[in-house]
Amino acid sequence: MKLEFIGWTLQEERTRLDNYSPMLDVVVPVHPRDHTHLSQFLHSISQQTYPKSRLRVHVMTLGNSEEAKAHGILCSTGDIIGMFCADNVMIEPNFLKVMVDAANQEGVTGSYTARYAYVPEDTSLNRYFALLGANDPLCWWLGKADRGEYHRGASNSLRTFRDGLPSLGDNGCFFNRSILRQIQIRPSTFGSCMCLCEDLRQAGYSTWAIVPTHTLWHRTADTFWSFLSKRHRYVRDLYFKKQTIRRWHLVGSLRDWTLVVGFALASLLVVPQVLVSVYGYRRVRDSSWAWHPPICFALSLIYAWAFVEGQIRRHHGIV
Repeated sequence: MKLEFIGWTLQEERTRLDNYSPMLDVVVPVHPRDHTHLSQFLHSISQQTYPKSRLRVHVMTLGNSEEAKAHGILCSTGDIIGMFCADNVMIEPNFLKVMVDAANQEGVTGSYTARYAYVPEDTSLNRYFALLGANDPLCWWLGKADRGEYHRGASNSLRTFRDGLPSLGDNGCFFNRSILRQIQIRPSTFGSCMCLCEDLRQAGYSTWAIVPTHTLWHRTADTFWSFLSKRHRYVRDLYFKKQTIRRWHLVGSLRDWTLVVGFALASLLVVPQVLVSVYGYRRVRDSSWAWHPPICFALSLIYAWAFVEGQIRRHHGIV
């Protein structure tokens, strides 16, 4: 009796399994100055194990960065949408698969990483932000950091944000597109990815999968001065010029304003922020914690100036 093998070849089996993977759209807005970072971001995508036949990358240049994100979402047709900035790098080949699996769970709005990648070879400035879990110490001070502090443990969990959200949306956030379709998205009123997350929360979609990985490298700023320039531009353009279309606010309650005053006093007095640095250094012995006091001091002055500038523009009717 002659026996014959009936079945798939290894390649056919792999193709069959790949076809079960959710279709993933990756959206990244770019600016001409992002050229170097963009090439590194795209290279990190090419190293991913996620099936290339189930992956589309949308490099968006239409409008400003926030409008570009909205256009990218609207042209995406897959099951999951991943939002990135050009200064992100995925440092583990299975990053996309892990994050997509988390975002594809029943009843989950999306997924994001518990922490940022801490890269010892990185600049001291970027190491500081990775250790802090935020690209803005004021956001961390208010308890709205988009990631956790690096030294704190994390476990795979689902969290429902009923009363308010951290600053989610960019830097490797993944959205379930079936849920995104429940709200209207218009580039002219998009605001920001944080506003998108707030729209979802107010519509009843506020459960997120927090994945205990720190394999997304976020290069927040190349230099101290470029960081300060970026933060001034950010608060001026998104918080004051576009205040009327924003739904998520970093400072929106009496408690927030009280904490802002405390942050400013602690930063101008310097010593309280030095104590924060000492505490951080005891947890993770990295000299990059020395950035905390000067950054907090400089941001207090920059944000105060941006606030005054915004009030002057509003008084004179300048948009």
